[in-house]
Amino acid sequence: MKWVAVGAMAALLAIVLFLLALTQPRFGTPFANWALGVWGPEGSSVEWAWLKFPAVTTAAGEGLEMPGRLTAATVEARANPFGFLPGISWVSRLEGRDGVLLVGERDDGSDRRKKRLSDYRAMIDQLAVQNVEVRLTRADGERVIEVADAHGSLRSGALAIEASGAGSAMSFDGKSSNSLGAINGALRVSGDNFANLADLVGLAAPDTPPYDVLMDIDLSDGAWRFDVRPETRIGDSDVAGPVNVTLGGETPVIEADLVSRTLDGDDLGIVFGIPIGVGENETVGTTQTRAREAYDRSDRLIPDVEIDFARLDAVDGRISYRAEAVEDTVFDVTGLELDFEIDGRVVRTPLIKLDFEQGSLDAYMTIDGSRSPAVTTAEGNLRSVAIANLALDPYLRGTAEGRFKVEATGNGFRDSASTLDGKVSIWSTDADIMALAVEGAGLDLGEALTVLGESPDDRTYADTRCLAAVLTFEQGIGALFPAVVDTDDSVVLLRGDVNLATEALDLDVRSDAKDVSFGTLIGDVRIEGTLRNPQLQALSGETLAQVTVAALLGSLSGGLGALPFIEPGMAKDAPCAQLLGYAETVTDNSSASD
Repeated sequence: MKWVAVGAMAALLAIVLFLLALTQPRFGTPFANWALGVWGPEGSSVEWAWLKFPAVTTAAGEGLEMPGRLTAATVEARANPFGFLPGISWVSRLEGRDGVLLVGERDDGSDRRKKRLSDYRAMIDQLAVQNVEVRLTRADGERVIEVADAHGSLRSGALAIEASGAGSAMSFDGKSSNSLGAINGALRVSGDNFANLADLVGLAAPDTPPYDVLMDIDLSDGAWRFDVRPETRIGDSDVAGPVNVTLGGETPVIEADLVSRTLDGDDLGIVFGIPIGVGENETVGTTQTRAREAYDRSDRLIPDVEIDFARLDAVDGRISYRAEAVEDTVFDVTGLELDFEIDGRVVRTPLIKLDFEQGSLDAYMTIDGSRSPAVTTAEGNLRSVAIANLALDPYLRGTAEGRFKVEATGNGFRDSASTLDGKVSIWSTDADIMALAVEGAGLDLGEALTVLGESPDDRTYADTRCLAAVLTFEQGIGALFPAVVDTDDSVVLLRGDVNLATEALDLDVRSDAKDVSFGTLIGDVRIEGTLRNPQLQALSGETLAQVTVAALLGSLSGGLGALPFIEPGMAKDAPCAQLLGYAETVTDNSSASD
């Protein structure tokens, strides 16, 4: 027994002397490199290493290199000899500065499985690092997060992190959850475009204005939950609600129910690729600015924007969005509801609802991005909408009903517009048309002059018996049925084509009088030019002939010179019942291309 005790004491003394020796870098460095060669990734090394005295279970080092795992300028690790027990990490505390951490599978030719984040949680408990670059490796490429400061526990999830990446700044203050490896707490992210942040974490999102998002998060191995707080701002709009992401399948599945108390309409434009919202006092980002600059350089109205359907490969699910109030919109929208269903590269919107001060628009749309090029179908109804909301103020007043059913092929707005097939109809039974518009359409100079000097608050309007317009599209060319506005003293007809491929306008406006008028020129008012720059042409060959005849008659007698300008008023009432019936049923029981 005596020799056993002596041997044990000798062994203990040897261990103590060995540990004391390792406190010297000249002994600690080769031993650390030997240990890294045995247990670490192939090629691992450290420039300097030593044990800290008197806490000899704490190792420090400089210039650590672990290929495929991490690098660090300085590192300090406190070992736990009970790391073999369940729920205990081998490293109770790890500190590091100025390094790189690699997360995810890497193909470097090695047979060893590369470490994932869950593996690091099992190895390390407490963590305190500064200026560490986290590189996330996925099948579609590498993403980088710059961690300025992180401290807490990888195992329990209680962490405080200040980081940046993908043009975003992130601040997280977490707390431990009941399940090991889960993280929950408060997260704040802000940046120029939320789509960049979504791509960073392996999800998909549309482009957005600059954002400042505050949310409570609860992350586990199989599910992520984000509760977006009402303080969140995207552009000049607020948004709040739950977002749930289910993991484990081939593609993450997202479920979201979001609400805005007030939506700035400009902020929604860039979500759909429309370059608006770059004026004064607007919150705008790089994507919006570039889109607007490209739009301003163009002579086209339809934006030259294509949808990146590859983004949809990153996520499936459903998103519901509702805006209780809307401001700064082109058509005076007061409320908005949108439902999106994403399945592969197919996006369905079973609900698109716009509320106006008066009336609403209800629509349904499907974008099939699994086909190349994509195929878009849409249909909807306009219900008792004030005509002023259709950009026809002040020429028309009253309310309008409408329907549309269209189909287009293309990955971008212009491509889709140039292939548009289908029908759009608008009708009204209570519209009023500005008297000047009626007389001007018929080139009735005599009656037009009587209303020309009216103030905006005291304009003269004519009651209409009916208004009906049907526009039939075939491969991007829309032909009017024609459009008819029937008043007590005139029938106004609008006929012609709109070419969405070139955006060229070729329309004729003619007013046939029901009463006798003096000062009427023969000929139509033509609307030419483009959607962005329309042009009005009021004189034609017939008009010039009329003026020539008047000049000849005037040379014989001043009174005779007025005869060519007298409209006898022979027009009859338009068949309103038939016109309204056709407009109401034109999209019923027919395909978009009928």
